[in-house]
Amino acid sequence: METHEPVHTEVSADPGPAAESAVDSRRLAMMGAAGVLIAVAVVGALDVWTFNWPRSPITRTISEYAQGPLWWPFYGAVLLLAVGSLAILMAMVRQRLTRPLSAGAVAVALWSLGLTFVVLFEKHDWSQGPSMSGYIHQLASLTAFISLPVAGVLLARPWRGHDRWRVAARWTSWLGVISMLWFVPILGAVVLSIATEIAWWQLVPLGLTERALVLTEILVLLAMARWSLAAGAEQSRPRD
Repeated sequence: METHEPVHTEVSADPGPAAESAVDSRRLAMMGAAGVLIAVAVVGALDVWTFNWPRSPITRTISEYAQGPLWWPFYGAVLLLAVGSLAILMAMVRQRLTRPLSAGAVAVALWSLGLTFVVLFEKHDWSQGPSMSGYIHQLASLTAFISLPVAGVLLARPWRGHDRWRVAARWTSWLGVISMLWFVPILGAVVLSIATEIAWWQLVPLGLTERALVLTEILVLLAMARWSLAAGAEQSRPRD
């Protein structure tokens, strides 16, 4: 849990290097947000193009693209999402909205690392049986999906009462909490599977739930990017 106090920055009438740093931070945030949006557009296009092949996105998980001929745009989108997320985090660090080794920053790094491992290690090919690569893939996916909502809450916590940034912080935190709530139907399906002996992934529209979770987490990233852009704009504005 983060314990540091929000950092209050003052900008002189002649901002100089501070203004240049703010511009660089804004560029990082914009590039990160662009990378995130492009990644979403790629996966969304794949969903539309292959809507009924071999199953619809309602039941088909996103990572199934890795096992077909469309693996390369899928992997490219995942890596772009990982890099874009790190760019947004770097922008927040440069704007002193968080510290490099704060719990929130580490959680964002774990999200990006998990996404990278999803690309490096293939999921189970059940026609061949389970594999060590598949288990690593599962762990990396779970780490990524859990880390980002936690990051949103942790990054926002020190700023929730701040006069200037409480709205941005609350949006980031709320979206993190909403992201966590998407795990509820999955956990409920796991519990029901124990009682009914039906596979848990047959008790919930897994593909739809996963996509809703990912889209909400994308909103967390965009809220972080918008927050950093606003901080950069304020820092680069001369004050008397």
